[in-house]
Amino acid sequence: MTRDEIREKIEGFGIYFDPDHPDHISRDKIDTLEPPFLEWGTQKRSLRADGIDYVLWEHLTIYLYTDTNEDVETHTADGRRFEDALAEAFDRFNATKNYDDELGLYFTEYTMEV
Repeated sequence: MTRDEIREKIEGFGIYFDPDHPDHISRDKIDTLEPPFLEWGTQKRSLRADGIDYVLWEHLTIYLYTDTNEDVETHTADGRRFEDALAEAFDRFNATKNYDDELGLYFTEYTMEV
């Protein structure tokens, strides 16, 4: 899956992310946003042995920032639960919920292979 295909799927959720810097939102911009909002980025991974890359894949991480510790009930632009839309778009994912003291926001980290 290309980065453009990933961006298109994430744009389909209808939840704000900075299109110029999807992998981070500046502190100044965060202060002006109302949750929920997203950050996302990819990282290439490989299985390497004897100097040869045998398997290459892309690892996608999406951060969903919210202002509540409740179960993620964030909805996409078309009214679906975010996690349902995410499962439809990317098949499988792992989720880890955390709290960012500096921002004063909860975030759920979704990781998956693409």
